[in-house]
Order: sequence, then structure tokens, then C-alpha cells
Amino acid sequence: MNRQEQWHLTADAAERYERYVARYILGPWAPSLADAARLAPGARVLDVACGTGVVTRIAAQRVGPAGRAVGVDLNPGMIAVAQSLATPIDTPIEWLERSALDLRLEDASFDVVLCQQGLQFFPDKAVALREMRRVLDRGGRL
Repeated sequence: MNRQEQWHLTADAAERYERYVARYILGPWAPSLADAARLAPGARVLDVACGTGVVTRIAAQRVGPAGRAVGVDLNPGMIAVAQSLATPIDTPIEWLERSALDLRLEDASFDVVLCQQGLQFFPDKAVALREMRRVLDRGGRL
């Protein structure tokens, strides 16, 4: 098992994560994170280590159809669960299976980058933070 695969969960584990961890532990904090980030309609938002997308869906609601919401997670099981859940009406979410260490997104393409409880799991936090900064537009917020 390579370093990246060590974080892959079974589909059942990702569903349990959504049912319990996202709903009862991370979910209640997600609106506060969106408030702190000052998300506004039309903003371009990236959620790194999005898990099953609890923060991404709130971000999508806040930025609305004129904005952009992208959720990135290394774990295909988490992305599959995120894709299976309802999204805000008229606000599409782009779900990407990617590493925080190599986002493969354009430079300066987001106004806000969010990461709720993911940084602690990155094998190289400095590289992940540089990647997040790289994709932020001038004056963007992390």
C-alpha cells in the first residue's frame, strides 16, 4: 500500500463517516467556517480534503450559481459519497479525486480555499499549504 492509499476507505466506511462524523462532529462547525471565510455570492471556493462534502455544500449555497464550488479529496470513497448527496439547487459542485500535495488546478483560480480538519493528515503540510496558496487569487483567503 502506498502512502496515498493508506487513507482510502471502503465505500461502507465513507458512508458511516457521512452518517456520523460529518453530521455530528464536523457538520455543526461548517457554517462557522463559511462565515469566517466571508463567502459571498459569485466567489470561487475550493474545499481541500472535503471528505463527503459537508463544507463544500455549504460553500456552494453561499456562493450561489454565479460562483464556483470545488471539493477535492484523496479518497475515492469520500468523493463517491459526496457525489451521491443532494447539492444546493442551481449550484453545481465539482468533485475531484486529488491529493492536497498536487491539486492540479490553475494558479490563482480561487478566491477562498477551505480545509476543515484535513491539514493534520497531510504527509507534507508545507507542500499542501504552498499548493493552497498557489491556487489562491491575489487577495484570496485561506
